[in-house]
Amino acid sequence: MTSNDHVVRVVVTGVGAISGFGSGVARLWRGLLAGRSAIGRAALFADYEVQVAAMAPAALGSPTQPQLPGERAAALAVVAAREALADAAAAPAAPRPASRVGVGVVVGTTLGGLRAWAPYLRSLGGERRGTFALPTASSFAYHAPALAVAAEAGAEGPLLVPSIACASGTAAVGLGLDLIRSRRCDTVLAGGVDALSDFVFAGFQCLRALDRAPSRPFDQDRKGLSLGEGAAFLVLESEEAALARAARPRAEVAGFGLACDANHMTGPDRDGAGAARAMRAALDDAGIPPSEVAFVSAHGTGTQFNDAMEAQALATLLGPEHAARVPVNSIKSAIGHTLGAAGAFEAILCVLAIGEGLIPPTANLRRLDPEIHLDVVRGRPREQPVPIALSTTSGFAGANAAIVLRRYP
Repeated sequence: MTSNDHVVRVVVTGVGAISGFGSGVARLWRGLLAGRSAIGRAALFADYEVQVAAMAPAALGSPTQPQLPGERAAALAVVAAREALADAAAAPAAPRPASRVGVGVVVGTTLGGLRAWAPYLRSLGGERRGTFALPTASSFAYHAPALAVAAEAGAEGPLLVPSIACASGTAAVGLGLDLIRSRRCDTVLAGGVDALSDFVFAGFQCLRALDRAPSRPFDQDRKGLSLGEGAAFLVLESEEAALARAARPRAEVAGFGLACDANHMTGPDRDGAGAARAMRAALDDAGIPPSEVAFVSAHGTGTQFNDAMEAQALATLLGPEHAARVPVNSIKSAIGHTLGAAGAFEAILCVLAIGEGLIPPTANLRRLDPEIHLDVVRGRPREQPVPIALSTTSGFAGANAAIVLRRYP
C-alpha cells in the first residue's frame, strides 16, 4: 500500500451471500432497498435477557442437498462462496474463475468453528457431562470455514484467515487485493463468516452492548447493537485475468487501509482517530482524494460511542462540510452485526450501490441524533451515481480497516 500507480488493477467479478434475509445476494439487496430488518426474536436465545438477532436460514444448501454437513460457520461460508463463484462465471463465454498460480482464499472471522465447541463446554458442568463427544480440531478451529471454502473452490493458492475482531471481513478483502497486486494470485475468493452461539451472545450481553429491540444506528434513541450471522464472499481477479476470460467486472477494489487506535479493549477512540487513519490510508492507496468519496458504508453498530466516533472520524477525514453531504448507510440494522462477515457484506453493498446507482436506507432509523452531522440515508433508497464508495469497519482492541471501491470503466 504505497503508490497510487498500481501495475495490477483488481476487479470484483462475483458476489455471494447468506444472511438473515435468506440465501442469495438478490434477497439481501431486496431487503436492504425495502428498508426491512431481518432482526427478530431468535429461538436460540429465548432464555436470555435480550432475545433478538438476525439468524440465517436453519437449513442450508439446495433442494437436493438441504443440509450441508459439518460445522455451521463452514456451511454458511460454502453457501455464499458457491454463489460468488457461480456469479463470477455467469457472463457469456466466461468459464469458472481459474488461476495459473492457484486461486487464493481469504476468510475473515472472529469465531471460526467455535459453535461446534460450545455444546461440549456446556456439557462439562451439566447433566450431560461425559455424553458429548469432543469435536475434531478441524471442525472448531478458526480456519475450519476457510478449509471448507478452499475445498469447495478447488483452491491451490494461499489460504489466509485474518481475525481482527469486527474488522476481519474488510481485512480479508484488502488482503485479497494485496495478493493479486503482488502477483501471488490472479484470483482470490475473499470474504467473511460467523455463526452465532451462546458463547458470543452471552459475551455481548455481559458487556451490556445489546439493544432489546432491533438496533437503530445513528438514531438519537439508539441503545446498542443487534447480532447477526451469515457469510459474504467476493471473487477478486486481476483485470487482465478477468478480461482474458470475458468476465464482467462489477467494480474495482482500489485501495485498502489498516490502523489501530490502541484505546481500549472494547471501546473505540472517542475522536475516531484510528478509523480516520485507516480510511485515509485506503484513499491514499487508491490515489483518490477525500473530496471524491460519493458514498460511505459505515460500521454503524448502533452503540452510543461507535456512532459518535464514526461521525467524528468522517468529519476529520472528509472535512465537516463534505461529511455532512456524503450519503451514509449502516447495514447492521438490516442484517445485524455479523462480526467477521460484516466488512464483506459492506463490500458487497458497495459493489451493488456502484452498479445500480442506488443507496439503501438505514433500517429502523427514525430520528437522526442531532449530534451526528452526517447525511444518513433513511426512509427510502436514494437514487444517485456512486463512482467512489468507502467502506469502514472497526473492532475490539482498536482494530480499524477500510477499503475503497470504484466504478469500473
